Amino acid sequence: MKLRLAFRQRSAESNEFDASHEKACVAESLVRSASRLLEQRNDRDIIQRVCEALTLATPHVRLAWTWFGPVETPRIVPQIVVGPASAYAHKLEIDRSFLTEIGPAFRTLAGKRVEPFNVSRMSLYGPWREAAAVHGIRSAVSLPLASTVNADRGLLALYADVPDYFHQVGIGLFEALADMFSSVLSVAAERAQLQEAAYSDALTGLLNRHAVDVVTRPILRSSPLDPQAAVLMIDIDHFKRVNDDHGHACGDQLLRDIAALLRRELRKGDNVLRWGGEEFMVCLAATDAASAMLVAHKMREAVARHRHLLPDGRSLTATVSSGVAALEIGEPFFVTVERADGALYQAKRQGRNRVCVASGTD
Repeated sequence: MKLRLAFRQRSAESNEFDASHEKACVAESLVRSASRLLEQRNDRDIIQRVCEALTLATPHVRLAWTWFGPVETPRIVPQIVVGPASAYAHKLEIDRSFLTEIGPAFRTLAGKRVEPFNVSRMSLYGPWREAAAVHGIRSAVSLPLASTVNADRGLLALYADVPDYFHQVGIGLFEALADMFSSVLSVAAERAQLQEAAYSDALTGLLNRHAVDVVTRPILRSSPLDPQAAVLMIDIDHFKRVNDDHGHACGDQLLRDIAALLRRELRKGDNVLRWGGEEFMVCLAATDAASAMLVAHKMREAVARHRHLLPDGRSLTATVSSGVAALEIGEPFFVTVERADGALYQAKRQGRNRVCVASGTD
């Protein structure tokens, strides 16, 4: 802290740029930021906090922004933006169709090293002229970010108010910062893969019941202003008979087929989970009980008319029974599930291959 204060005071008293003091301030900022990484869990929060620490450590780094996305993207729009010149980045769009724009950004995105460059009021590229004239920017660098876990890619762009700033301070410091951000991307991607594995049913590829808190949070109702929603509990009829007559491999194939049919019948934003055994749960957003009944019948009919090809070469037809429950205001989700389950067993008792609706809690 004393080092930063002394440096700011010296900078205020002199127009001369002291590269050695600048390097010390940047290095201190990066080390302190690295020590705080374990305190943060969200990858975007980590990157934003490190960028904030860098722009606070020195008055010369006027702007830092990052972007993440597919390498074939047609356009780059900054996502995390930090620094006194943030207004410049908030208006920035870099498009592949304009050669003057794509140079540093897209060459960097392709993994090619791009040397730092100076920015002039006489630049042919309008945004560079604005950066120099309005925000005092004199030099910039773009650095690639890449996950080692998947194909995620990104870009770190830094802008300073001193010509040749990044050469004078040492590009290695900023490349180390990009390496740090790449590691953050990798850890985040690895965490996402582990979460996906934890939430995914290995047999059907559907979500499993461990994902219930995630998929139900958006449909819970706490007031009359919240949109209606509904839950379907769906069970394959006489599934034990399939396993007994045809073997467990055939039973597994039937589960996969019906899971695919249920998923195909859903709208975007709805979710189907394998609840356990031969039972599935469907969460329907913005759906009242009557509409949920129609969805349940549509699924039931799709399953009943489909011939399932089994691994032993034979085929069979199957049916499902369903229970429908609309979410009540303030109702815990497990209560909704219990009501839908009760309606499901009512459908079983009435002869299977049918849909029943649960009564409300009132």
